[in-house]
Amino acid sequence: MAVDRGVLSHAPSLVELLCCPKDRGPLTPDDGGLACPACGSHFPVRDGIVSFLTAQELTEQDHRERTMRDEESVWYDPMFEGYTNAVEVPAAVRRVDPVDGVILDAGCGTGRITEALVALGRPIIAVDYSEACLRRMLARTGGAPVLAVQSDLRRLPVKDGVAGAATCIEVYSQFRPDDRARILAEFRRVLAPGASLSISGFNYNVVFRTWRLLGNDGARQGEHMLGGDYHYQRFTRSEFRRELEAQFEVEELTGIRNIPARSIAAGMAKLRLRSAGDRFLRYMTDRGHAADFWLESTPLAGALGFFWQARCRRKAPTG
Repeated sequence: MAVDRGVLSHAPSLVELLCCPKDRGPLTPDDGGLACPACGSHFPVRDGIVSFLTAQELTEQDHRERTMRDEESVWYDPMFEGYTNAVEVPAAVRRVDPVDGVILDAGCGTGRITEALVALGRPIIAVDYSEACLRRMLARTGGAPVLAVQSDLRRLPVKDGVAGAATCIEVYSQFRPDDRARILAEFRRVLAPGASLSISGFNYNVVFRTWRLLGNDGARQGEHMLGGDYHYQRFTRSEFRRELEAQFEVEELTGIRNIPARSIAAGMAKLRLRSAGDRFLRYMTDRGHAADFWLESTPLAGALGFFWQARCRRKAPTG
């Protein structure tokens, strides 16, 4: 039996862009998946998802995190509905400037960014740690040329220089420093010369600086705010820029989600103004989020933004 027929019919040319994450060797179809003739590794394909995690060395922490990501997939989407998606999704996608080639959505989760990327008219390789998230992503983008890949971002199973653009949204901050450096190096490797990277990271803004002054040691870094025992990091502007510039030219860096509309609405509800708070949130979701986009061009964005959003360009080869 060859590769899953769903993969072959849905995105056959995308499968050809994959490689072995161990030795970057070419892959060939084998019984129920893909194989690397050089090292003998087998990578199964299940329900249209190519899984490379079975052949990658995962620590106990990696296994725990993968389980947590699977559990998170059930309640993840409702957190972003409404105002958050109205701001974050356009902020990420409009900073994608694809050259020839596939778009890589690294850390795609349940596909809220992937779904918007489909409108750019390019094939997409969507990579995530969680099989449960990838299943939801495929349901969300059904019929589009999207290849689902379960993999570690630190060892992407993608050939050199084949991606015309990449996104990494709400993912980068959840890796420790050495791993962040590896991920950026992988992005640079798989991107074509001149390709863009749209990437976000948690901002160490005035709210979290205040929290730390009030004794919250986890305001800057520590256990993830949504639960689970995986790491997160909040960056100053200079810290985020410095890390990105190790591999990329940073063309733009600004704060996004500058207006805490949901928090304001929740505060109004506590003051027994729930109806007014609901109306405010509906307005901000439908129209008011344009003010958030305007703030991106002001100095306030660095102080207020919940996230840093960057547009980077792959550096030209040296020598």
